[in-house]
Amino acid sequence: MIDQIKNKSINTSVSNNKNNAKNVDIPKVKVEKVDNTKPTKIDAYDGKVSQFITKEKIKSMSKEPPIDRVATTRIKEAIKDGTYPLDLTKIADALFDAYKEMK
Repeated sequence: MIDQIKNKSINTSVSNNKNNAKNVDIPKVKVEKVDNTKPTKIDAYDGKVSQFITKEKIKSMSKEPPIDRVATTRIKEAIKDGTYPLDLTKIADALFDAYKEMK
């Protein structure tokens, strides 16, 4: 069962909080104006990768593929041959968790 919400008790506590808030002294703090028109380091970024990485590193990265082709080929062959190990319990659990998240 759901309990009823009594508005009297809620309104009383809110009105008491308002009265208490009036009696609180809030210290005044001086705030300085900030000039947002000056470019910052982030604004001055010109989009060049060379600021963060050396040219030699870029060249070496371009020579290597971003994925491990040997491992990819091995997995593809195992799937094709039917020898790739499948944990059906893990797959079922993941599918069930995904189903529960959709609801």
